Amino acid sequence: MTPHFISAVERPQSALASRGAAQVYWLLTLAMITTLAGIFAGATFAFPLISSGWVFLLLLAEFALIFSSRAWVRSSPLNYVLFLLFPFFSGLTITPFLMSVVTGYVNGATILLNASIATVLMTASSAVIASMTKDLGSTMGRFLFHSLIGLVVFGLLQLFIPALRSAGIEMIVSGAGIVIFGLFLAYDIQRLSRDTALGQSPFLLALSLYLDIFNLFLYVVRFMLATSGRRG
Repeated sequence: MTPHFISAVERPQSALASRGAAQVYWLLTLAMITTLAGIFAGATFAFPLISSGWVFLLLLAEFALIFSSRAWVRSSPLNYVLFLLFPFFSGLTITPFLMSVVTGYVNGATILLNASIATVLMTASSAVIASMTKDLGSTMGRFLFHSLIGLVVFGLLQLFIPALRSAGIEMIVSGAGIVIFGLFLAYDIQRLSRDTALGQSPFLLALSLYLDIFNLFLYVVRFMLATSGRRG
């Protein structure tokens, strides 16, 4: 039997990757809790948010936090404050949509519950895919990025072209979104250990995972509304 030796370099890197991954999942858990707090606050102040235009300003703040993230992730404790502000704002801005589902559909509450369960199961499935697949590779990353651009462009077209909002098209688009963000989640989970070992900020990695799960949930809700939503 040939003895297997672990180099002195591999051990610290492995330990660093494990600690980094644990921190990423801890930050992700905090982000999910903060999102729920944002949804609760949004439900409490729903009318002022919708009527005053604050939702639009909060969306701009979210984009600003994302695009400036590389500038603040290394500055503590500012990184914790801004990182948690993002999911809180996300919770606030998603509340009007969630309330429209509950009030506009007879089975709206059931759809949100089922979408939450489905998102949890799909997240677990993505983790399994990431662990069972050797390497999703940079080619997959580029494909998913360009697919995401396509989703964004088509979403903008839907805002201005009513014909693109039909139930059939919505089902296709939301189904594509589910597949894209499910694969994005597997891709980001797989690169977790590698990037933390290379010194990537856990805040950036946690933010990527959070956006994957958040958008996956939104597309699951949209798909369920298109296929089984019953308007009141």
